[in-house]
Amino acid sequence: MRSVDLPDALPDGSRFIHIGLPKTGTTALQGALDRARPELEALGAHNVNHGRHEMRVGQVAAGGLADFWQGTWERRWEELAKEFRESEARCTFWSSESLSHARGERISYLAEQLGADTHVVVTLRPLAPLMVSQWQQWLRRRGTQSLEEWAQNQFAAVSVAGEVSLDYVKFMPSLHRFSLRRIVEEWGPVFGEDRIVLVVPDPVDRLHNLRVFERLMGVPEVLRLVPEGNASLPYPEAEMLRYFNRAWTDHGGDHPTWMEVIGVLARIPLRDYTNTTTPHPIRAPRWVAEKANEYAVAWNAAVEASGVTVVGDLADLVVDPADYPEEVEVPTTVDVESAGRLMDVAFTAALQHAGKAAAAAPARPDLSTYGGRELLGELGRRARRRVTRR
Repeated sequence: MRSVDLPDALPDGSRFIHIGLPKTGTTALQGALDRARPELEALGAHNVNHGRHEMRVGQVAAGGLADFWQGTWERRWEELAKEFRESEARCTFWSSESLSHARGERISYLAEQLGADTHVVVTLRPLAPLMVSQWQQWLRRRGTQSLEEWAQNQFAAVSVAGEVSLDYVKFMPSLHRFSLRRIVEEWGPVFGEDRIVLVVPDPVDRLHNLRVFERLMGVPEVLRLVPEGNASLPYPEAEMLRYFNRAWTDHGGDHPTWMEVIGVLARIPLRDYTNTTTPHPIRAPRWVAEKANEYAVAWNAAVEASGVTVVGDLADLVVDPADYPEEVEVPTTVDVESAGRLMDVAFTAALQHAGKAAAAAPARPDLSTYGGRELLGELGRRARRRVTRR
């Protein structure tokens, strides 16, 4: 393992992909990269993303696009991959945390499409708070379990040694996705451990990730923080959403509709709502922090035995359990004003979905579409239906 405070610039003509991990400041980083696009292009650093983040394209590339998402994502992925591997820029990059879902043969496929000499950059975060953020994000995908129930299931699904006891097709358990051991073992043989860069967050410097990416790209300090745009819900509102998810599920609600309404149509209004509510951080109980540390220590040992580059101090990925309460009181009430605003977000999105569904439905022919004889026949049929209903 090579440990540095800040990395050297990649050689001219280099390419790198930033594969997350999710909830490690990726939204803020992608926003900064997108906003500084003109300056970066002038400095020879080319961003192949259209906009901040093409999430569905990343999911296609990683082989993790859910079946209910429809669109031209495959075609866009082919275009992006071609642009990436054929770019003649001094530095070319692509940031998508969706890529961290890739495993096995799909990682080899990415190397074929993007180039095996591509560097892989991974942003990190201590596991205990990362799990809290991931649980809150899971609620936005119709999760119904409490934080502690969810954490227990996550720890049961993947052992500290990395053994996965849960069958899965596309979406691996969170602890397996976050495992630094897995990243080294699966991505290292394909791209080369010497091309993997792990970025440990600075405990006090919020600009650290920006400075790291500037150094990798070989550009001056042109990146600026933008509003996060992906803040977690306050704990009471998160619990309200969880119980809504449970009610929807218990009443036979389908997942694609939920994802379209809450996951897509309500995404921006929900973000704006979250940014204007009274903060109430979600805290993990101490046993979650202690258990998370067991995984972090084991993962750090695997990294130390590898040939990857670590920016920062791996010790910062282990938290002090004393900073976490023995027990966390789960909220059972929510401010009525906040609840009303949350209901408005969901109801407005549902109305939009209903309008889209109605617009997509086949139009019912009106009487102006009939000829003379057909018109008399249709009038007769409608009259008989009315008589029959009476």
